Amino acid sequence: MKRLLIALAVGLAGCGFHPVYAPGGNAAGFRSGYITVEPIKGRSGYMLRRALQEELSVGLPNISSSATLNVVLDENLTRLAFKPDGAASRSSLVASGRYVLATSSGVISGNVQAETNFAVPDAPYGDISAQTSASDRTMRDLASRIVADLRLKLSAAE
Repeated sequence: MKRLLIALAVGLAGCGFHPVYAPGGNAAGFRSGYITVEPIKGRSGYMLRRALQEELSVGLPNISSSATLNVVLDENLTRLAFKPDGAASRSSLVASGRYVLATSSGVISGNVQAETNFAVPDAPYGDISAQTSASDRTMRDLASRIVADLRLKLSAAE
C-alpha cells in the first residue's frame, strides 16, 4: 500500500500536478476574484448576489484590477388573474436592478429588468412556494442580464 501511494505521489508530481486549494494555490485568485459584489438586502437580494457571483466568476472584459459592483433591487408582484372566489390564479413578478460597477478607471452604471409569470397552485401554501420559486428564477435571470449588459458596455469601451 505504501508503495502504491509513493508511486502515485511521484507520478502526480511528474505530470505537473499542483493542488488548487493548497495555500498559495491557483484557487486563491478564483475565490477572491477581481469583482466584489456588495450585499443586497432581503432574501431576493441574497439570491441575486449569489447568482451575480456565479456569473462574474469568469470575469469581465477589460477588468484586470479590483472592482466593486453595487446593485439596488426593486421587486413588484402583480396579480394578473383571479378565480371566482377572489384568490389569485396567475401572477407576475417584475424585478429591476440598478447597478454601479466602480473600477479604478471609472464607473459604469445601468438599469436592467427581468420578469417571471407564474400560475398559483390550489394547494395550501402553494402561493408562497410559487412566489419563492419565481423570485429565484427572476434573480438568476436578472443577474444574467446585468452581467450581459456589463460585458457589452465594457467590450464597447475598448
